[in-house]
Amino acid sequence: MKSILSVAVLFTGLTASAQSTKIGDYHLDKEYKISPVGILELEASDAKVFIVGSARTTARVKIDREVNSKGLVFGEEEFQVDVSEREGNLTIREQTRRSTVGIIGYYNEKYTINLEIPEGVSLRIDGDDGDYFIKSVHGSIELDLDDADIELTGCMGNSFMVKLDDGDLRMDRGQGLLEVDADDADVEVKNANFSTIRAQIDDGDFMVETSLAENGDYTIDAQDGLIALKILGGGGRFDIRHDDARVSTEGGFEIIEQSESRTRLTTAAQGTARFNIRADDARVRLSR
Repeated sequence: MKSILSVAVLFTGLTASAQSTKIGDYHLDKEYKISPVGILELEASDAKVFIVGSARTTARVKIDREVNSKGLVFGEEEFQVDVSEREGNLTIREQTRRSTVGIIGYYNEKYTINLEIPEGVSLRIDGDDGDYFIKSVHGSIELDLDDADIELTGCMGNSFMVKLDDGDLRMDRGQGLLEVDADDADVEVKNANFSTIRAQIDDGDFMVETSLAENGDYTIDAQDGLIALKILGGGGRFDIRHDDARVSTEGGFEIIEQSESRTRLTTAAQGTARFNIRADDARVRLSR
């Protein structure tokens, strides 16, 4: 009789767990102090992140996370976000503690982070997965992400440093320094005026439109994929070392040296910029 009662109690518990429930919900909408040229640090995972710079003088932090599940959930989850102000800077750090063994059934997470900040703020972002949309932020931008898509719009700072495993990086402009360390990623930058590029890409396309600065220093190391450079202005020399790569040019380039392992070119326009490209199996396309 006792065994039958235990089974009945267990069945009742499982039935209750199988109802549609919400776990780990979190909501925050608050203003914080930050210097007009301060640093915003963000640590988050699996979020859709929107960051917009403007003439405002404070930072608005709006975070919404809703988790819906239907089925059997074993264990529990505690989710919170720590926000701290210090010396004109702002740190937003996700804190998630899980003792979840597993789930049988349906699980859906909707997680968005909306940040409105002064346009001169610099960003330092460390994240796992997600999508990042950054607009009109004119400080330096440093992103260390795993699997993510990144879109920068109207950002007029002088330093862009991106570390990315899988995903895409798209920029509609850029200047100063561009540093990219990517695995399986596509990079596309338009209307840029970089003085320094340091890029290392395993698999993926690296497509950049930029003017060349006097004494500009540009280094690109790619394994597979495509290196496509459109020179918008300025001039200089290109030293391309390659294995099975194919090098093609269009408009205003003069070949100085060409062999199975090396191609050296110069632009028709005078200039002192230096481009060093290492391409294993990647294709290289230069145009003006």
